[in-house]
Amino acid sequence: MGNSFAAGSAPALLAETQDPCFTWKIHEFSVLPMGDLPINCAPFIFSGYRWFLQLSPVHRTLPFFAIPYVTLSLGIARGQGCLGLEPGVMMAVVFEFSIYNHTDRAYYGCKATHNFDVKHIYSKKECLIPLAKLLKSPDFLADDCCVFGVHILKIDVILPEEMAIVVQKNAPAVQNLFIDKLPYIKWSYSVTIGNFLEQFAERFVTYKFELDGQKWYFGIYPCGNRYSNNCLSLFLHLDGSDEVPHEYGKLVELTLSILDERRGKHYTRRCPGLVVFAGKCHWGWSEFIPLTMLFDPSRGYLVGSSCTLKAEIVMIGSSS
Repeated sequence: MGNSFAAGSAPALLAETQDPCFTWKIHEFSVLPMGDLPINCAPFIFSGYRWFLQLSPVHRTLPFFAIPYVTLSLGIARGQGCLGLEPGVMMAVVFEFSIYNHTDRAYYGCKATHNFDVKHIYSKKECLIPLAKLLKSPDFLADDCCVFGVHILKIDVILPEEMAIVVQKNAPAVQNLFIDKLPYIKWSYSVTIGNFLEQFAERFVTYKFELDGQKWYFGIYPCGNRYSNNCLSLFLHLDGSDEVPHEYGKLVELTLSILDERRGKHYTRRCPGLVVFAGKCHWGWSEFIPLTMLFDPSRGYLVGSSCTLKAEIVMIGSSS
């Protein structure tokens, strides 16, 4: 869904858009790690759901157009209750992505659509502007600050048919992201769960630990949560507050591991992008590790009833 680029065609030109319902201001944009990792903002609430923007500073279109573009994708959180998308629900969403022109004092971008469900929580990446052009443009990059936005125009529920969502006219939300310069700060924390098998039938959390003056904990679904299939689900939680969601906000590169206590060949997954922890939120995987692999006695992830988890955090910037 959304804009598509057929062979021999270039990304569409920007057109003037409405002011966004959510604005993401990225300061020190030129200091961003310009690799393949996309960047996820902290979730924002709109029409009763948690959404987030995903920015890819370096994205290449078809081989005929190998120039790297800055792209945006819209994501929706999964979870129980009105703030998360639940299994069996499908929504067709129409929205506009935009980038702010500081000279014109107007937003320019493109319209896109996507059918969201729990297996497709990210829309297609939409090209906004070539990276090289952005970095040289005083119109879109002023004082090394680039401003992105999204305006959700329409939400139609495909399934279940009796469900309806009204697009609300909330006050626009704004997030600021400040990118740190090298060297980045790195933290790690390990916890050994001695009675892991005794708690295997239900979700549990570890004791809270402190990093950077904040409380964190692991959330574990040993048999998987409602979005997984025969896998252990593992998340790192920030024990923040929904009331002041950006009092503490950090952009991080996150790696979670289950340690191999016998051979040292740990099972490790790194988030496929940089993520913002702010307020009461979490990041991780519904399908972290297959249960067959977890219980394989040759791998050393379970020693008796003991299992060791590790979180590694590289601090890239701060959010407010």
